[in-house]
Amino acid sequence: MRYLIIYDISDDNLRLKVAETLKDYGLDHIQYSAFIGRLRRDRLNSLLVDLKRLIGDLMENVQIYPLCEVCFRGRRMIGKQKRYELDEEDGKPKVAYF
Repeated sequence: MRYLIIYDISDDNLRLKVAETLKDYGLDHIQYSAFIGRLRRDRLNSLLVDLKRLIGDLMENVQIYPLCEVCFRGRRMIGKQKRYELDEEDGKPKVAYF
């Protein structure tokens, strides 16, 4: 199943850890606070455990939405597609255009 993961995290270090965790699961960074990709059920469960460990009881927010194939094919993009990579020095996303 394909999932869209979005987050609103104010702490820079925690936000970087969450982004790195999502990349480690093979998800694609599609916007500053959004990732998308396919996960098997066991990988999704493992990701949930890892995110809960990182977030704990903090006032931060991660949301995970399943996307069926029909819904994903119906997506529309306006503007230029970007590629986000984490800067190795400061850990912030840097943008490259396709």
